[in-house]
Amino acid sequence: MNATVIPLLPRSGFTVRRAGDLWELIHSRTYGRDVVLHTWPRDEHSEAFAHCHQLNGGAATNLMAAHR
Repeated sequence: MNATVIPLLPRSGFTVRRAGDLWELIHSRTYGRDVVLHTWPRDEHSEAFAHCHQLNGGAATNLMAAHR
């Protein structure tokens, strides 16, 4: 028996954009530019970028090291 694994989320292409007082997580290639997957308040930008980085396949430790 052969099994295929179909990922529920894409492995890369997630981006964070600012819209007013919010940061929005989007993936325009798969879901379109109008679909917002998650939002954060404006002052929580580090959490938004860390989450986006992890969804794109990066480790949180690599992200923190890159911004030192």
